[in-house]
Amino acid sequence: MNLRKTSRLGVLSLALLLPLSACTADEQSAPSESSQSAVLKLARGEQPAEQALAEVYKNALKDKGYDVQINKSSENPYQQVIDGQADIAVDYAGAALSLSKDRATIAGEDGVLSVDDLKKLRTEINDSNDKIEALDLSAADAGKVLVMSSAEAQTHSVDSLSSLAGACEKLTIITDDSNTKSLEATLKTEKATLKTESCEKPKVSVVKTDDLATQLRASVDRAVAVSAGNAMISDEGFKSIPDTAKLFDAQPIMLLASSAVDDKARGELNKVTGDLSQQTLVDLNRMVNAPGAMKPAQAATRWEWIIE
Repeated sequence: MNLRKTSRLGVLSLALLLPLSACTADEQSAPSESSQSAVLKLARGEQPAEQALAEVYKNALKDKGYDVQINKSSENPYQQVIDGQADIAVDYAGAALSLSKDRATIAGEDGVLSVDDLKKLRTEINDSNDKIEALDLSAADAGKVLVMSSAEAQTHSVDSLSSLAGACEKLTIITDDSNTKSLEATLKTEKATLKTESCEKPKVSVVKTDDLATQLRASVDRAVAVSAGNAMISDEGFKSIPDTAKLFDAQPIMLLASSAVDDKARGELNKVTGDLSQQTLVDLNRMVNAPGAMKPAQAATRWEWIIE
């Protein structure tokens, strides 16, 4: 037997097999094509808390290997997803009402959006559009409540919506919403249920949003409508009047995602939304609003602290 020839054949076979096996190994280790190879564009609103939340969602996706770019803040983040300018939008769920085929049906007779109304809206969006998906609603609600100083609430014996309505001749309701018809109608209805003299014309004053805090701090014979996520309510010892949230639209956070966002990313986004409690929303607002406001990205780095 020619051992030299056999040896040469063995070396040649091995030489041929090595590049083949290396090629196979490269194919097995190469990442599969997915949305993680593309940049996901994230749209956000102009409020500081929305901007901070966008940074939180961005960080969560980056930790899972996604490349995320935040677009310039805008008044209508959802529209950016509809127009193909963004893959993900962070906003308050009520802003998606424009996507409904029948807005009046969603809001109901009173025209005020409840959480249940917004759940219906989310279902409608997901049933009617295969290019976008409305993700989970947050438990945190930035919707407004009527707030008074503890001293004023005690002076006027206000501890509920009904007792507030009962004292409405003595109180002025301060709001930044120019449409006060629903607010006035509800106060009249609540007063009527007390079987006392009706509140024929509730006193409602409309001011600029930036003036609400001043109106509340100077509170004399008034109740002021501010976001339930506003940290000054607890930080400065004000009293939220129970049941008054139903006077105003609910405002949970809801994300819209385009078809470019895969199931893994959507799951991660929903996880972050699930961690957003009412207290977390208050804490975020405290960090990003004056005085001593942090930048949204700085607040996002403390996310792990505030969800513990």
